[in-house]
Amino acid sequence: MILKSKRSYSAGRFKQLVDYILHDKGRINESMSFTILHNLKSSAQNDIVREFVKNDEYRKKRHRGVVLYHEILSFHPDDKEKLDLETLEDISRKFIELRGKHALCLAKPHIENSNVHIHFCFSGTEYKSSKTLRLDNHDFRDIRMKIEEYQNQFPDLNSSIVYLNRWQKDRFLEKENIKNVEKEYQLKKRTKKPSRKEYVRELVHSCYLGSSDKEDFFNQLIGHGFELYKYRNKVNGLKDMDGRKYRFSTLSLSKSEIALLERNSERMLELQKSQKQKDVDRFNELER
Repeated sequence: MILKSKRSYSAGRFKQLVDYILHDKGRINESMSFTILHNLKSSAQNDIVREFVKNDEYRKKRHRGVVLYHEILSFHPDDKEKLDLETLEDISRKFIELRGKHALCLAKPHIENSNVHIHFCFSGTEYKSSKTLRLDNHDFRDIRMKIEEYQNQFPDLNSSIVYLNRWQKDRFLEKENIKNVEKEYQLKKRTKKPSRKEYVRELVHSCYLGSSDKEDFFNQLIGHGFELYKYRNKVNGLKDMDGRKYRFSTLSLSKSEIALLERNSERMLELQKSQKQKDVDRFNELER
């Protein structure tokens, strides 16, 4: 992903930036978004601005002192359909941890454009401290590399790799794949049985192929003893009896395949409605 950083030297910028991050010129649909208020106690826009301004009073006043940092993580357009809110929030919180975990930070994704991106407003200093968030070029490069290494745990986002060179990227992915394959191999060798993840993957695909729509698919999984877990009212995967979670994406079940089940559900409702109307019409005809 591309990381952009901008500095502001005026406290008046807080109000403008907070408004833009929260609303994106009125384009944000809150039901399809999230807001991170890191070290912030308020949720109302004006109160958030006041907290940033109040914290800026701890900054040592000097000419062209940085009041805030506006930073943006931007993803490749090809990865838009592979990004969900849970992944975006996960990456956002990791970036805050790397960049300024002791500072105030407001973060929110903007997903209306072709390239999904996340805006961050960091205070110029740490919380109730004069310690600045200034980074030299080496430290900034280090954060860019670390956030991309973290992004690599989401293998579907390959198009958004920018700062890791091809050799590093392939080596990292190969290392992770080898480690995961080795774990499953050793487990199978000890138990003479497929790994739990392999079992779950096969079961999910069997239920998928044998289901007529999304509701039928979910009911079959529940019938096998799994719970469905949600993120922002959307089912993203399964929870095993021992509490272990499996995302559908890690079980090789894509969003497009889930969407196909949703379309089947809509089609079934249409057919049921049509059949019901036919039955009513037939009954009315017999009554005449």
